[in-house]
Amino acid sequence: MPQVEKLKIFLASPSDVAKERDYVIEVIEEINRTIAPSKGVILEVVSSKHTFPGFGQDGQSVLNKQIGTMKEYDIFLGIMWNRVGTPTKRALSGTIEEFKRAVRANKSHEKPDIWFYFRKSKAHLDTPEKLQQAKKVVTFKNELQGKALTHDYNSPSNFRDMFRENISLWLNARPNTTFRPRTPAANRTQKSSVTPTNSQPPTEGENKQKKSISTSPAVDNKRKPSTTSTTKKRSPAGSRSRTRTTPSISSSGALVMLNDNFFLTESVDTQANQTVTLHISPTNLEQEAALRNLQPEQPYNKKQIAYAYQNDAAMMQVESVLSTSIKGKTIFILTLGRDSNSQRSSNMEINFNGYSADKIAELRARLLLLNETASIHKKNNLSQIDSWVEGSYDNAVKIQKNIFSDLLKKLKIPPSKFLPHARLVAVYYLKMSRTVEHILELKLGLIKGNVMSVKFRGQRKSSYIINQEPAVIQFQGSCPLSG
Repeated sequence: MPQVEKLKIFLASPSDVAKERDYVIEVIEEINRTIAPSKGVILEVVSSKHTFPGFGQDGQSVLNKQIGTMKEYDIFLGIMWNRVGTPTKRALSGTIEEFKRAVRANKSHEKPDIWFYFRKSKAHLDTPEKLQQAKKVVTFKNELQGKALTHDYNSPSNFRDMFRENISLWLNARPNTTFRPRTPAANRTQKSSVTPTNSQPPTEGENKQKKSISTSPAVDNKRKPSTTSTTKKRSPAGSRSRTRTTPSISSSGALVMLNDNFFLTESVDTQANQTVTLHISPTNLEQEAALRNLQPEQPYNKKQIAYAYQNDAAMMQVESVLSTSIKGKTIFILTLGRDSNSQRSSNMEINFNGYSADKIAELRARLLLLNETASIHKKNNLSQIDSWVEGSYDNAVKIQKNIFSDLLKKLKIPPSKFLPHARLVAVYYLKMSRTVEHILELKLGLIKGNVMSVKFRGQRKSSYIINQEPAVIQFQGSCPLSG
C-alpha cells in the first residue's frame, strides 16, 4: 500500500476574516476528497483554534509551544482585512509574530512557503481603534510587499476561489516522491492510469459457473449471420500475419468521453464515494473552450454530462473545473459527482411471451453492436417486444439503431483511429440502457470493406432470485461502418 504524506498548513489571521477561515477548511476538505489522493498526500490545517489551555510567559508563548516549530509546516497562510490583531510582548500582533516565526524557519529550512492574502473591500471604520488597526494593516502590507508576492481579493467567496486555484497549482507543481499510481506514467498511452471500478472479467473456471446467453430468436440480418461461439482456434504462428490483417482494441486507453467530446486524460481517480477527478491537457483551443464551458455557473445549478471511461459510464454532475499551467502546459482538473437519478435500477424489466428479460437485453446488445434487427415484430401480438428491446421507460438512453456509422461521420477521423471512440460510446449505451451491469469483454477491430469486428461479453444485474447467478451475454460478429 502506498504511503500517504501529510502536508501541514498553518492558518494565521485576526478575527475580522472569520468567513475566509471557514473557506480554508472547506477548500482543504474538498482537495482531500479530490486531488490529494492522486498525489499521495493529505492536507491538514492548524491554527490557534487547535490549542488548549496552558501557562507560560503570555498567551501567545503558550500557543507557540503548542503549534510547534514552523519548519514542521509546508505552508504558512496569512489573511488580513482591517485588523492586525492583539499585540504580544514580541510583535505588533499574534498573527505578525506567527508570520515572523515562519520567515525565520523559511530562511533556515526553506519551509514553510509563505502565502499572504489581503481583503480590499470597504469596511465601517467608525472608531479610533478600528482606524488605528486598519492603518497598521496598511503599514504591514507595504513592508511585506517589498519582500513577497501577496494576493488581494474582493470578498470571502473570491478568496475561496482564488485559494482553491492556488492550492491546486501548488500541489500539481510539487514533486511527488512518496506515491506512485498503479500504472506508470510512461505506460499511460498503452493502458489506463487507474484500475477500473467495475468488476474484473471472471476467469475461465468462473465462467463455467455463470449462466450464459449464446442463442437468440430468428433475426433479419442485413449481412452475413454473426457467430455466437466464444472459443476461437488459434492460428499457427507462421500464419498469424496472414489471418490478422488489422489491429483490434480491448480498451479505450486514456480516452474519456464527456458529452459529445473526447479527451486524452493525464490521470483519472475514482474515490470510494464514486467521485471522479480527471486531469486533462487539451490539445487545441476548441477542447479548452469545451472544458471551460463545463464550469458550473452556480453551486446549486450543476451541469449534468454523459461520462464514459474504460468500462465505466454514468450521468455525472460537474462539481468543479480548475485549470493550472505547468511549464506552459495547461491542465484542467475536473471533479465529477455521480447523478443519483441515473444510478437507479430498472424495475420494469419483464418476461414476455417466451422471451426472458435477459433474452430481450441480448437483442438490445445485438442491435447496438451488430445492427441486427429482430424479426419478432412479424409474429402476431409480439410488436410490443420491439419497445422493450429499445429499452424500458426509465432507462437513461434508448437503443433504436446501431450508432457507429453516424459516430464515424460526425467525428470525421480515419477508421483506424475510430475504435477507442466507438468503444467508449458503446460502453455508455450498454450501461445506461441497463443492458448489462458490467462489461467483461468488448473487443473491436477493423476488417476489409469498412466493417468492424465485435466480440462482446457482459454481465447482467444480479437476479432477485436467491442463489441464481447473474446472466452473461456473449456473442461476436461484424458491423458495417457505412450506410
